[in-house]
Amino acid sequence: MNAPGNNQMIAPKIQTQLVNACAVETTNVILADLGDRWFTLLLDEAHDFHVATTTAACLKEAIDSLFAKYGLSVVRLRGQGYDGASNMSGEFNGLKSLIMKENSYALYVHCFVHQLQLVVVAIAQANQYVIDIILHEMDSRFSETTTDLLIYMSCLDLKNSFSRFDVQKLVRLAHFYEDDFSWNECMLVEQELETYIDDLRSDERFEGISDLGALEKKMIETMKNHMFPLVYRMIELALLLPVATATIERVFLTMNIVKTYLRNRIGDEWMNESLIIYIEKDVFNTVDNELILQHFQNMEFRSMQLSRIRL
Repeated sequence: MNAPGNNQMIAPKIQTQLVNACAVETTNVILADLGDRWFTLLLDEAHDFHVATTTAACLKEAIDSLFAKYGLSVVRLRGQGYDGASNMSGEFNGLKSLIMKENSYALYVHCFVHQLQLVVVAIAQANQYVIDIILHEMDSRFSETTTDLLIYMSCLDLKNSFSRFDVQKLVRLAHFYEDDFSWNECMLVEQELETYIDDLRSDERFEGISDLGALEKKMIETMKNHMFPLVYRMIELALLLPVATATIERVFLTMNIVKTYLRNRIGDEWMNESLIIYIEKDVFNTVDNELILQHFQNMEFRSMQLSRIRL
């Protein structure tokens, strides 16, 4: 290259390729961290992205394509979180039903925040016999399976020295996931739960922990995930249940930062890659710069080889 000073890397094509390289390497780190573990699917509608139609079949095809692209298996899916639209939550032809036909353990949960909002709206409109209306609306909005799951998982709550802890309800939780707990494990889980609660109540290291995420981390730090593997498995499943779609709502807010007035014609692919980098900035910051440079360099022939970044 005769004029290396002109290599400013600001051409639109170069910028797009750099963003793609960053997004791909960030995604690879996330997928490597996920490995063969369980995961949850959250989905919502945004006007800034485009699909052919929003029918359940079309959305299922898009999800299958996404899973195939990243090597994900629907067998490892342990939760679905959508709104209550018929194309999403329909009992026969909704997206959740299409997925549960392939994996019955991919339990669907209609976002609790949305459901509570619908209950409040119904009560405000009725404005009479409030208690009866509340009970009726709660029963009609929250399915029996969803309610049972919420009750059982609340038994893992740490507050007030595990005051909600209930061995029998947690045993029922294990039976919800028969594919993840063998017959022998279902027989052993009750005894392990009783030993687990006695151990944690006497361990000062678990004082002050207020949520399941912190409990999971502390169990790993203290190696209790190996001492109580069945209980730890329950905690993992409880954390996967999508009780709210707040994560997606935050993504929608992020779109306003990425897709500005000056970038209002940004395409779906570039938008998606930009969002990955911004939302997963903590993961992106751990990616080796050399991996990104090599990925960018190998995209096509370059008249100039990029030099290694020196910090």
